[in-house]
Amino acid sequence: MRPLETVRAAYGVTELLAPGAVERLLLGHAPDERARRVIRVLGGRHLVQALVTARGGRTLHRLGGGVDVIHAVTMAALAGADPRRRRAAAVNAAIALVFAAGELR
Repeated sequence: MRPLETVRAAYGVTELLAPGAVERLLLGHAPDERARRVIRVLGGRHLVQALVTARGGRTLHRLGGGVDVIHAVTMAALAGADPRRRRAAAVNAAIALVFAAGELR
């Protein structure tokens, strides 16, 4: 497993088991219950993506990078649409873009 998949898997497991831990660390506050449910879903996606791309070739990494770009775009849209979630969405978009860059390099 490459370092990117290891980091992604650890991030996904953290989101699954301790939803909101990253948000508390980065933003200084705990997410509400709805956000925790979404964080768990995204954690599962990160974990599955790490396992799939760890076993795949270049095509799977590009597809994974595309998923990350789509995630970043949706988070940017959320940041523009929901002032209450703007900061969390912007941070999440930045994280998604970092993962995308790693997958697409």
